[in-house]
Amino acid sequence: MHSFIDHGSLLLRMIIFILLGANVDFAIVKQFFLPGLIIIAVFMLLARPIAVLACVSPDRRARWERNEILFMFWTRETGVIPAALSGMLIGMKVPYADVIAAITFMAILATLIIQASTTRWLAAKLGLLEEYPDKVTTL
Repeated sequence: MHSFIDHGSLLLRMIIFILLGANVDFAIVKQFFLPGLIIIAVFMLLARPIAVLACVSPDRRARWERNEILFMFWTRETGVIPAALSGMLIGMKVPYADVIAAITFMAILATLIIQASTTRWLAAKLGLLEEYPDKVTTL
């Protein structure tokens, strides 16, 4: 059952991203490229850290360390919820939904290219990686 749910969930996420990509108007991406990058930078460098601090500050029992909080500033979700919401806006024919979808598409690409590719490096720099011994096989 767990395997079915995991595979079904993965398939649905892939479908959401495919639908978002299919609905992106690249002329709009080109038109709003610079403003889109500014919006993405604000979300990545200001909004996410503020949201993380707002969530971890009241959680005193967890005793978050500074390096763990810094790591949470950089890590992100895949963007499946914004992708699904922008798809809903397009389906509802909300004004400027095409612009929202284009910037959402840019944001997902930017976080995947910039943040996903550097997550392991940052975790190592912050001393958050755990070393696991090689698996020992026994007969």
